Amino acid sequence: MSVAALAAVQMGGYVNPWKAGAILVVLLVWLRLLSWIDKDGPEARLPREIVNSVMMAALVGGYLLFFFLPGFGLAIGVLVGLFVADIAAYLAMRSRTIGLGDLRQQFADWWSGLLKREKKQKNVKAVAGQVMIMNQSGAMEEAPPSDTPESLRYESAQQFLTKPLRLGAERLELVAGEPTAAHYMVDGMRYHGDAMDRNKAGAAVQFLKSVAGLDMEERRKPQTGTFKAAVDGKKYTIQITSFGSAQGESVRLITNPKDRQDFKIDLMGFSEEQLNSVRELVQGGGGVVLLGAPRGQGLTSLCYGMIRAHDAFLFHVHTIERAPEFDLEGVTQNALAANAPPAEEAKQVNWVVSQEPDVLMVTSLEDPHSAADLAQFAAGERRVYVGMRAGNALDALRQWRKLVGDDALAMKNLRAIIVGRLVRRLCSACKVGYTPDPTTLRKLNMNPDAVGKLYQARKEPMRDAKGNPVPCNFCNDLAFKGRLGIYEVMVIDDEIRNVIAGGGTDSQIRQAQRGKRGRLLQEMALAQVQAGETSVEEVLRVLKPDSESGGSSRPKSGAGPAPASGRPPASPRPPSRGPTSKPRERSSQPRRAEP
Repeated sequence: MSVAALAAVQMGGYVNPWKAGAILVVLLVWLRLLSWIDKDGPEARLPREIVNSVMMAALVGGYLLFFFLPGFGLAIGVLVGLFVADIAAYLAMRSRTIGLGDLRQQFADWWSGLLKREKKQKNVKAVAGQVMIMNQSGAMEEAPPSDTPESLRYESAQQFLTKPLRLGAERLELVAGEPTAAHYMVDGMRYHGDAMDRNKAGAAVQFLKSVAGLDMEERRKPQTGTFKAAVDGKKYTIQITSFGSAQGESVRLITNPKDRQDFKIDLMGFSEEQLNSVRELVQGGGGVVLLGAPRGQGLTSLCYGMIRAHDAFLFHVHTIERAPEFDLEGVTQNALAANAPPAEEAKQVNWVVSQEPDVLMVTSLEDPHSAADLAQFAAGERRVYVGMRAGNALDALRQWRKLVGDDALAMKNLRAIIVGRLVRRLCSACKVGYTPDPTTLRKLNMNPDAVGKLYQARKEPMRDAKGNPVPCNFCNDLAFKGRLGIYEVMVIDDEIRNVIAGGGTDSQIRQAQRGKRGRLLQEMALAQVQAGETSVEEVLRVLKPDSESGGSSRPKSGAGPAPASGRPPASPRPPSRGPTSKPRERSSQPRRAEP
């Protein structure tokens, strides 16, 4: 073919822009709705991974059929039909769980936010270090003029939110009637916020209720809502709960609540050997498993993690919880009031047992009859998890034996005890190494020949070449960043049952546990110290008797690192060796399990 002939060929015209545009519009709308389904699914109590997989498979299948079917009309018809069927299937599943009544309001809020967002974003300018607060429509809340009544509310909310959010707080509280109304939690440690008088605290509560869309006139009954915020480039979804009292209104805020719901035993901090034992427990059928932790030390996460290890689509799973904090997909959660009396607890236990679940988790127990019923119910292939406030495995064992009231029944179907704590992780960017004293190491049951260096929290600010203080941007000068779990796993076998039946002491039970290569809680904690993950001081704080979530204090820059030859504090108290054949007279069971 000559060059002249090629030049005569008409170029273009092979793609119809209208047809291509129609295909692209369907794709964009479909992807937008899939994005909404991904966010809406967990709130609708639907299995996120399964729903997302099915929805995406429909999209891919629809476009594969489109390109293989002859004729544009037939292909686009099938594509649109699959799109409609995909969305209709999701709405049908959603209607069976929480219904469709809230979709109209969701659409109205989205449309309103779409119209206002551009205007709001043009008018609002970010202020360095200040919290940008967004209402339910996604629009920024502008700072009102300083001479208006709304200015006090806005500025009070800024004072309450800014510092805790910059420090990465997971929980914030404004408590009515307290001299220091503002508190917040970072990595389980409680800090006082900036001082706020009653007038400012009330103004902050009113502002936050407004942006979360709560009823401003309701000041007594609890209300829950959400809003969004951003500070220094970090974005937060914040769940707010308001509740009233004679002293006034209080609020509790949880930052990024969905991030706290990744309950997987693989991520909880078990050692490899412990994880294998836990997996065997999950796969090993029935029996009672006791789950323990002091208040504020991760009992809720431990309970939910063990429940989540069972496939809720293959097993009939129930829980009995005092004021549940999270919704679990595929799990029937039976709620009890936080202050429900033992009689009401017993009634709930009897009803749930009558449903014959394969797996049952109770966050706390107060009624002896309920404990005895659960001990009998956990026969064969039925699994029962019982949460309790316990400092170690022996403490949990004593509580269970006392609660059931019959050692033979209490031990008959008891399979294992898992007790945990949460220790703060040293900031990897600013932790300070030191050479430990050999005598102290021996007191800690650590081998001086194997430990050449340990780490502790920085007590003085870092400094540049000119001696000027340099803040640690990784931990915000808190010296710790994140938490890790440490656990004691005691598998109950015939040897341990025989020791208990014979009136064995704590040391004899421990000896039987060690025979199964079981490691004590203190040993697991010190292994993390030796690995440089945490400090001796932090282990002492967490393992102290009746340890709570941590004392109240302010974030500090610190007083400076210890010298290289500095000594860590005295060793933790060794495990109790007193007799345990007689259960102790006082039970420390709480009314509610908290994270």
